[in-house]
Amino acid sequence: MTNKNLLVSVVIVLLILAVAGAYLSQNNNEEPVKKAQNSNDKLNVDNALKAEKPTIKANVNKDCAGTPWFVGQQKGFFEKAGINFVDQGHLDWAQQPSALISGQTNVADAHPNSIINLLKEGAKVKGVVAGGDEPPEGDIAHEHMHWLVLENSSLQEAKDILKTGKKIKIAVGAFGICADLETNDWLRQNGIPGDKVELVIIPDPQQEQALRQGLIDVAVLHPPFYTAAEEHGGVRILVSSRKVFGDAAGITLLYFTEDFIKNNPDAVRKFIRGYKNSERWSNDNPVESAAITAKEIGLEKSTVHFYNDTGEIDKNKIQKWIDAMVKDGIIKQGEYTPDDLYTDQFKDEWILK
Repeated sequence: MTNKNLLVSVVIVLLILAVAGAYLSQNNNEEPVKKAQNSNDKLNVDNALKAEKPTIKANVNKDCAGTPWFVGQQKGFFEKAGINFVDQGHLDWAQQPSALISGQTNVADAHPNSIINLLKEGAKVKGVVAGGDEPPEGDIAHEHMHWLVLENSSLQEAKDILKTGKKIKIAVGAFGICADLETNDWLRQNGIPGDKVELVIIPDPQQEQALRQGLIDVAVLHPPFYTAAEEHGGVRILVSSRKVFGDAAGITLLYFTEDFIKNNPDAVRKFIRGYKNSERWSNDNPVESAAITAKEIGLEKSTVHFYNDTGEIDKNKIQKWIDAMVKDGIIKQGEYTPDDLYTDQFKDEWILK
């Protein structure tokens, strides 16, 4: 009887151990599955949150205009504003408006004359916030443009153009931008007839070499390219943008199509917030933003543009561009007013003075 009881006890113990082993084995096998499920769940949540953020696309060129876009991505300002920003890569400035109008991109930053040229072609676009600006008086190192000549050039001021006995070649990055418009205004201010100069298109990165080779007499450069040329030596500033065009020289507007603004006001508002925070950070951290820009565009050293801290659009500054376009014969007097170029729908995102 005792032996039988002992045998029963042993069998019961063995059964308990077998059941416990099977249970533990099942749990151990399920753990990786649970971990994998948890990992997938987290990924799905992250993707869902990302999908909730509006996407904004833009062409970001590797030049002086790229700083806010570079900073916005690297310092996380777009992400913090709730935007999925997509850099569509480099695209020639002349082609960027078409990309925006067609919907390939959503936003761009441009001078008032570029926006007016779009309006002339029938495009429905509006500026939403001020971007670039001319720095305060005396901060020549961050002015929008420098007109550079060789150190031994006979040109000391604009009127010396009349004394050279030849047609002076002035390089501009393109036609219909700040460089040619402000150069023409500078020539008018000094009574220089148009037939005494020739504007030639040479991109900023190639102008320094063209100047040193004698292919041009004047290079019209933006930072960081004028910084690089001046660091290399042998050149000097003939005039700078504030002297040529006053405090309106460097202004730009961030703009979208009217349809995009109408259909995506929340996305526009968030992007304004992220973009302006990028520009303010650049103003407050010029050395680091210059280093970011230099690395992105392949220069050893750079300076960056100055940006409008408030974002407030100034009608008087826009009017100066309109007046210059009238004098150039591009538009008629009264054909456009500053109000045609922008909307104040998002002025609550401007930090008003």
